Amino acid sequence: MNDLLNDWLMFSKGLREFDKSHFLGLFKQELDQDQLRSIFSDGAAGTELHRRTKEVLDASKLDDYLYFQPKSPDDAVVLLSAAKAWLEELAAFCSERGNARLQGIAEGARVVIRDRRSFQLPKDPDSPAGWMLAFIGDEVDFALGDVDPVIDALMEALYGIAGDYYLCWYVIEVMIELPLTFAPYLSIWRNGARPVFAEDELVLLVEVDG
Repeated sequence: MNDLLNDWLMFSKGLREFDKSHFLGLFKQELDQDQLRSIFSDGAAGTELHRRTKEVLDASKLDDYLYFQPKSPDDAVVLLSAAKAWLEELAAFCSERGNARLQGIAEGARVVIRDRRSFQLPKDPDSPAGWMLAFIGDEVDFALGDVDPVIDALMEALYGIAGDYYLCWYVIEVMIELPLTFAPYLSIWRNGARPVFAEDELVLLVEVDG
């Protein structure tokens, strides 16, 4: 058993204390299926968290990257359909929550495909990508409420898979009640792209040459 997984098992049983950042690389440890399953608690919630995490990992590749990346594009038609479904989901959620500004961004965004190796990700939080991330993050946090340290650390580890909060939120969707599903986001990822808002576009970042 690798040291980080052992630390997690001790931590989750209350036998040792760690800062949640200690587990940022938990899912990058080349875990076999039994080891992956051991991360999650017993019961229906743990089973579903395991299933969703495995979905994300099976749709990803690490290679020499710091974070997992989506695998090469599969079907462009399916990819574009998933992107449109994600925009519709976001627009409906923003409307339900009364955020007209973000609703308009989701409804008006064009879907474009770009090479992720040459595209510059927006770093300014005062941007459509930052606004949407902060808005949904606040809604998720409110729906979750107070969580115990084990769940908090698990979320850190899930974020650490791809440096992507949306994939983390897909996995923990089973634990929250929101009129929003992250399944279309995972569908985009599964079909080879990382989606990000930029100005009036939803950019699908792909590895053009595979």
